[in-house]
Amino acid sequence: MSADPLDKWLGAAWSEVPERLRPAVVEHVFGVDLVTMSTYAASKARYILDRLDPDMRSDFEDVAQNTMVELTATLPTERIRHWKALVLKKLQWQVLQDRRSRTAEKRHPGRRVDYESAVLVLEDHRHGDAEDRLADRAVLRDALASITHAETAAVLRATFVIAADGSYTDVQTTGEVAADLRFSQEKVKRLRAAGAKLLRAAVRARLDDRDDEEAS
Repeated sequence: MSADPLDKWLGAAWSEVPERLRPAVVEHVFGVDLVTMSTYAASKARYILDRLDPDMRSDFEDVAQNTMVELTATLPTERIRHWKALVLKKLQWQVLQDRRSRTAEKRHPGRRVDYESAVLVLEDHRHGDAEDRLADRAVLRDALASITHAETAAVLRATFVIAADGSYTDVQTTGEVAADLRFSQEKVKRLRAAGAKLLRAAVRARLDDRDDEEAS
């Protein structure tokens, strides 16, 4: 026989718990109320996004909310002693899943990939037809070839994958580039940050030259 009547809800789906009992069940299972957990999740989501997926740091409230929904969708089968550790683990999982899903959406042959800062320059000059997209890839290849620092160039080439025939493009994550080159992820981040500035300048110069040629 359960030591506490609320133990009957251990492992239960959230929808099965009567609404009037939910506050008590949450405190019984996690040792803290839902508001406190949600507030903590929101404060830590910003930090985790800044570390794992800085481009999405402004979405920290949505990430925290999704994490809390995931955490309570099916209640744990036993009472939690360290609820903060559990929330942090779930937040990290949510951020990584969101990043993987967003990256996967980019990986379809024949579709453009968001090349972070560099692509913003390309998009300004793109008209949408196939010839212009191929021209953009050619510009990017030329710009990549102009980077003289060997390790920076290697990181950028590993980041931006372009088929030899120009039929598709892809972009690799920091972890994938690190694995390919056998660099640390911190080294990849540092070299890619420095290389992005060089690449933007090289892309812009080539696009400006192309525009001048078309205008003449």
